[in-house]
Amino acid sequence: KNISVKSKSEISDVIQLLSVGRSHWKKDYKTAIKAMAILKKENIAFHYTIIGVQEDEELLFMRSDLGLTKHVSFVSNINQQEVYCKMIASDLFLLPSIEEGIANVCIEAMFCNLPVLSTDCGGMTELIEDNTTGFITSTRSPEKIANKIKEISKVGSKELDLITFKAREKVMKQHSVTKMVTDMELLYSNILNKENE
Repeated sequence: KNISVKSKSEISDVIQLLSVGRSHWKKDYKTAIKAMAILKKENIAFHYTIIGVQEDEELLFMRSDLGLTKHVSFVSNINQQEVYCKMIASDLFLLPSIEEGIANVCIEAMFCNLPVLSTDCGGMTELIEDNTTGFITSTRSPEKIANKIKEISKVGSKELDLITFKAREKVMKQHSVTKMVTDMELLYSNILNKENE
């Protein structure tokens, strides 16, 4: 009830990219930052914000070394409502992870009508169907992430609106509190029935 929703999906002239998550090797922000260096080299206008990694020395060094200080921002942990505000202000959510189950942050972004680009990691393809409910690319490939961002930047607003509509619809259908509670009750019921057999 407290999550705001983007009224329109469109890619700005300066693409506003967002990632949210702790600094951990599984999140693979190194590959994402290398992808940003490719975008910069190809004169694509963008700004990439990562929430949750402000104190990461390795990423700070990498950003500086690749000349991305003006293009990549690190934000320390902020409250959930501020995260939603950042989602509303962004054009594209990026999940560059090597490993995930189904990332809750992507469910939240999809609920906000923010297009999501995820790597093909873990269970993310259960949540996102490429070019239908979001976008999927390969793990550990800065080139493929950069190329996919360039592709998405050329998608028209009507097509993006349809993708985000389908994404939000899927999230509301498959990841609502009611559905999750019902599924858990069914799971426990099945386990108890098997024990009583």
